[in-house]
Amino acid sequence: MFDGILSQILYAISGFLFGVFACRFGTISVNRMKLLWTEKGFSASFLLAALPALLFLSAAAFIFPAWFATRTETGAFVYLATFIYYTSRNRHRK
Repeated sequence: MFDGILSQILYAISGFLFGVFACRFGTISVNRMKLLWTEKGFSASFLLAALPALLFLSAAAFIFPAWFATRTETGAFVYLATFIYYTSRNRHRK
């Protein structure tokens, strides 16, 4: 019983930390894509330069939560809650 509770607490902590990481680097990726958009417009060079940021954002929104959900629902829920909260908080701050 104690092992199960401790495991869920650790999964929640890891979900929180992954969520903070994903939100921070997601914000950096979005800012990078905005800067590239103003510099290059919609072109092939923009797509090539923005591809890593776009791949990270898709991984943060889809792959990380799916991976957590295969391990534990608690980690996936905490990850998504943290990611959504801090992303919306960063968007309102600007």
